[in-house]
Amino acid sequence: MSRLNRVSANLNMLFTNVPFLERYKLAAAAGFKLVEVSLPYQYDAKEMRAEADKYNLKHTLINAPPGNWEAGFRGQSALRSTVQQFQESIPIAISYAKILDCPRVHVMAGIPKTDEDIQHAKATFLDNLRFATEKLKENDILCLIEPINAITIPGYYLNNYDQAVEIIKTIDSPNLKIQFDYFHAQQICGQLSASLTKLRGHIGYIQVAQVPARGDCATPGEINYNFIFSELQKYDSELIVGLEYSDATPHFEWVPGMNLEF
Repeated sequence: MSRLNRVSANLNMLFTNVPFLERYKLAAAAGFKLVEVSLPYQYDAKEMRAEADKYNLKHTLINAPPGNWEAGFRGQSALRSTVQQFQESIPIAISYAKILDCPRVHVMAGIPKTDEDIQHAKATFLDNLRFATEKLKENDILCLIEPINAITIPGYYLNNYDQAVEIIKTIDSPNLKIQFDYFHAQQICGQLSASLTKLRGHIGYIQVAQVPARGDCATPGEINYNFIFSELQKYDSELIVGLEYSDATPHFEWVPGMNLEF
């Protein structure tokens, strides 16, 4: 068992002053052994894997294809209008995950907008998650869902933890877990310690950023991350902590200072 929770660098949000593939080198130079890539599909998976291998980095997380990001899509799994596109996207996610040797895929719910999508969102989300969870399980990949706060993504279908737990219990698969992002949790419900305890057994991955500016955990803000990480270590020191915050030229002296390890 790991002594401390390990951190994973989000390569879409960190080191953004250099081209994407060059971020692997910078992550390794900063001390990272783990990286996550939220939106990998504009890049070649084999080239990503080659860069990761060159610097002895392991991928911990990718998202499934979210739809047309530039057009405002933030996932497709709760949208009845994109069921075919969603089901076609899961084999793509599996292909990337297998090439990258990545054990987790986050399936984004999306933003229902039309009357039909809104009316059928719950049933569509359940059907699509059953499909995704089973397909990912067949390939030894954990399926994750993440509640996202209404300030960051207004209208996002999966927007609270009671809803996420209800979905997990309905689908009833050990291969479906919650991606618990403290940045979103603080803005959804607060009570972060109580929320972690309430969700015991349902969490498969952690992400962090300060609130409200989405900076690193040592920047001033609403969350006391020194306390949070001490609580997390007692809760489950094996959970990986994805650093999903915005910083073009980040520094990471705070990581060991908050009892995390690379």
